[in-house]
Amino acid sequence: MKKLFLGFLLSISMTIVTVPVRTSAEDFENPKAGAVKWKVIDYNRITTHPARIADKIPGGISFGFLSTPDTALLGTSHPSYRGDLIGDMAGKHLSATVGVDVTPDTLFTFYGQGDPGGCGVGNAYVRFYFSTDTSGKFEETDYWWSNPVSVNLDTLRAGTQTLNVDMNPASWSDYYGHFGTTYPVQFAAATKDVQFIGLSFGGGCFFENGVGTSNGTGSFKLMDFTATTAP
Repeated sequence: MKKLFLGFLLSISMTIVTVPVRTSAEDFENPKAGAVKWKVIDYNRITTHPARIADKIPGGISFGFLSTPDTALLGTSHPSYRGDLIGDMAGKHLSATVGVDVTPDTLFTFYGQGDPGGCGVGNAYVRFYFSTDTSGKFEETDYWWSNPVSVNLDTLRAGTQTLNVDMNPASWSDYYGHFGTTYPVQFAAATKDVQFIGLSFGGGCFFENGVGTSNGTGSFKLMDFTATTAP
């Protein structure tokens, strides 16, 4: 069940107080029967469907990383989230509590890390991602990643962490790395019509070049994904 606490107005001595709206992706503590509404998108899947469905775990959802660095996204476009996590997200604050479960010698890998363009950065990261309508011709401003808000997957071995970001143009960059402050009109339009939202996986210079594991196995877990409207 989604948790939605509708704002109300309370008037005391002519003072108006607005309670924030809070929407969580799933009721992870008491999940409903049926499939999870979040999907895992992998590159190079030789199947009819390019996505996997995340699994339910106690208090959250999870998926296993592949042995190839192909896992790109964990997110949702489910219509039941219209108005809560997709649709108009302008002015919202996002938070996500994330973690990993890995065998002791597991290494996180990402596509292209051996290339000269790898920036010399050997770490894999997870960060927020959203996109607007991508059905027309390609536009770089249809795709947005939180920048620099992210977390190194290796640091999650010690326990879960919570990422936080506001939907403001200075905190997001597009497909070609331009911040929303460069294209404020396009960024504002994208936040008003979010059609997919979640987390992306990448490393080196790139935010969504795909992550996998080697030398062992590992899984990613999402314990909370919340959108809040501030007063």
